[in-house]
Amino acid sequence: MIKLNILLVSILIFSGLAAVTAQHETRKLVISLEKEHNLTDQLAIERNQLLIEQRTWAMPGYVEKIAKSKLNMVAPSSNHITVITPDHVVN
Repeated sequence: MIKLNILLVSILIFSGLAAVTAQHETRKLVISLEKEHNLTDQLAIERNQLLIEQRTWAMPGYVEKIAKSKLNMVAPSSNHITVITPDHVVN
């Protein structure tokens, strides 16, 4: 009977330790998951900001403004424009 009681107490202690370990691992995984969700949200915000910035840089008016102000470029006049057509196209 004493051996049975010792066995049952051992099983009880082992089960308790296993339950505590499982809860601890679950908490660690939940915390890790929350951190990953936060990182995903931050990356989505950064991506959206970069897309807005890309669209701004790609706007023709913005490109023309930068070309004129920083690069001192001007649009060519019509007598400086030459249209080149392929040989197989007849006008």
